[in-house]
Amino acid sequence: MDHGHILLIKYINTLTDEEVKGKTIIEIGSVREELDGQNSTEQFTKLCKERNMSLVSVDMDEKCSSNASKVFKKYNFKKGKAINMKGEDYIRQLESFDYIYLDGYDYDHKQHSLERNERYNHYFGKEINNEDCWEGHLEMVKYLEQISDNNSVICFDDIISETVGKGVTALPYLFDKKWYMFNRTNTAVILTKKKVPRKHIYVVGNGKSLERLNFEFLRDKEWIGCCLGFRHWEELGFYPKYYVNVDPVVLKHHLSSIKDMIIKGTSKLFLLDASIIQHWPEIQTYKSVVFLQQFKQQPNNPFRNLIDWCSGTVATTLAYVLGFDTINILGMDCKYVEFIPECTKLKDGSLKIYSPIMKNPNYYFKGYQRKGDIYQPPNTDRVHKQSWTDVRNIFLLFNLITQREVMIFNYNYLETLDHLFERKSLDELD
Repeated sequence: MDHGHILLIKYINTLTDEEVKGKTIIEIGSVREELDGQNSTEQFTKLCKERNMSLVSVDMDEKCSSNASKVFKKYNFKKGKAINMKGEDYIRQLESFDYIYLDGYDYDHKQHSLERNERYNHYFGKEINNEDCWEGHLEMVKYLEQISDNNSVICFDDIISETVGKGVTALPYLFDKKWYMFNRTNTAVILTKKKVPRKHIYVVGNGKSLERLNFEFLRDKEWIGCCLGFRHWEELGFYPKYYVNVDPVVLKHHLSSIKDMIIKGTSKLFLLDASIIQHWPEIQTYKSVVFLQQFKQQPNNPFRNLIDWCSGTVATTLAYVLGFDTINILGMDCKYVEFIPECTKLKDGSLKIYSPIMKNPNYYFKGYQRKGDIYQPPNTDRVHKQSWTDVRNIFLLFNLITQREVMIFNYNYLETLDHLFERKSLDELD
């Protein structure tokens, strides 16, 4: 997942040159050391040089301020200024601000180096501690709130949970002052004073209910596709931006097709079960690929709370983690015929299609399953329905913890999942 500075950079890159011309990024917490993906000062410098913006990098530690100056010199960036000062003291000098990145006083994650703690002892007379971290960030946002306008943007890094990280007291204060969450990752958040339009995504299954859907509707949409849907997408001539497949059996037996999609880059992100690594070790070199097991190991990631799962619930959880606030579910029918006439059960419990399927009751297009396919039994009641209940409860919990208002709709003319999410007809899609 993106660090906070990448989140802010992505936000600024959605704006026109005219909108950002002459604007300034204020970074509280300059570059400390060269770590992959964590040199915010360098990344901001490259952005500001490209977009004709200014950058002020503020840090209490003269070593960090010196690092920032070196970055400006390295890129011959004339609109960069390194300020050696506590973030709270610098902010009190401001009369307004455009974009501010708060990554100052560290929270206590118990893994700080001896040298890092010695620097804090030098400047504050004490080691890194949560109370001072929370107080310092709260003090900064209280003043920023007073001098902000409708175009002001605040970006936090190291936002872990309601009790861990840098935003424990600062975020509730800003939410109370009617700041809106524009976007977030598991460790960062962007807040604006303007309520932003809701971001829609479509989580598209392969259920029978999609027989009447004109897939051209999805061509210019943000959507997630699952499993063997690629057999139809190839005919359509376009693919989903995000692809999910966490079925080890399907991944193994359709490795060639999945490998082809990854190599060609048909989707921006592929979320897969890590079992695919044993069949294709080189997959780990593709930056577009992430694994379910990685997400399940991350603290405060909703994926950690999934007990049972299927590709549909994983895809829906991915939509939540990606920051979309309106999730539209299509084709997740949960009405499987567990054992169709054209399949046979193998010794390991998996199923194999042994003859062409005349009429598949489970999927929206005829060629979804073909002779020779091997797949797992759907286990509708034990796995699918229970995992959808789990997902609903997880979203309710995380909406409360993170102050989000994610809305989930199930577009389906079948009576499925209605007790979990508000049901709408496919005819209502717009």
